[in-house]
Amino acid sequence: MVKYNLYFVFHFYNLTNTLIKKQFQKFSLNYIISSFIISFTIFSILIFVTNRVRSIHFYELYVIFSLSILIGYQLAGIKYFFSNIKSTLEKIRPYFKNEKFQIYCYYSDKKFQKSNAFYILIILIIIPFILIEIIKLWEWKFLNGPIPLYYSLFFPSNPWSIILDIINHIVGYLMLLLLAIIIWIIINLIAIVIELNKDNLISIDIFNIDEIGGLSPLRNFILFIVSNYFIIITLAIISYISPITIISFETIFLICMLFLGVLLFLTTQKTIKSLIKKGIECELSKINEEYKKNYDKLIYLIANDDKSTKHELERLSFILDTLEKEKIKIKQKTHRKFDFRTIATFISSFLIPTIIMIEKIIGISSILNYFWSL
Repeated sequence: MVKYNLYFVFHFYNLTNTLIKKQFQKFSLNYIISSFIISFTIFSILIFVTNRVRSIHFYELYVIFSLSILIGYQLAGIKYFFSNIKSTLEKIRPYFKNEKFQIYCYYSDKKFQKSNAFYILIILIIIPFILIEIIKLWEWKFLNGPIPLYYSLFFPSNPWSIILDIINHIVGYLMLLLLAIIIWIIINLIAIVIELNKDNLISIDIFNIDEIGGLSPLRNFILFIVSNYFIIITLAIISYISPITIISFETIFLICMLFLGVLLFLTTQKTIKSLIKKGIECELSKINEEYKKNYDKLIYLIANDDKSTKHELERLSFILDTLEKEKIKIKQKTHRKFDFRTIATFISSFLIPTIIMIEKIIGISSILNYFWSL
């Protein structure tokens, strides 16, 4: 069964990869609209087939809706990433002289899609869910465990229950596969940002109008990715975490995903701050060199006490005063306040899945308190 499920997962990876790289490009529709159509199609199919097995209550309708939106949203997010990662790195490429980074920028879109580590990550993410599914089925069959959600086990005379099982597995593993791709993207972005901080051959423009050394394309791109990543986690929490199963592998998995997004944001902010500091140090070094050169000239002229050099002395004094003022201005850039808009966007997007998760925990606490009071 494990072998069959892995084959099933990789089959859907190829299908998804084809959708991402080829199919979306064949349509004139915006990929957001395409994702909406995919979500609506999944929702319609699930509603139709589920109704053939049993009536749908409100909570189940709520979960089906969020799961359908989740898959479409995942596809849109992945498509956006692959459509913008290369252009984003190209915008900041002039500031980095490291040859390794220059080559990486050129092949960035291919590097994200072709790696043995990617396949390993898919296996590491998918296999635990397959094993949990098998264990639950085994516990029900032989140890009188809780009933697994397989309608075909209890309604063998109803062909729609078998179809519902198949569709639920297809949708479930497709969602996990897309999550694996997104996690792979987040991990690679963290690696890229950390690598940028190691580059000593940088030429950050600290006088850029964006006030962060011309790195606003990187900051905005990461912020957009992280914000949408948290929305995806929120939809996953709604779809897979119930008050009854709040303490589960799924919960731990989603919490780890949440902290991975936080790590990406904090790493980016730290790297940008570090790169700006390097850029400021570089500019201060240039000013100090120029200051030392003119200062030596001034001292030499003063030592010779030549009245004919009065105009030159005034000129050198003016240059030194100007350099001193510029040095103070540049040093003040190190004390620049936080970008409150960026911080506010991050916190608000982070709070959404956090509040939903807390709401689930409170839900199970209320149930436990109720039974404890009986």
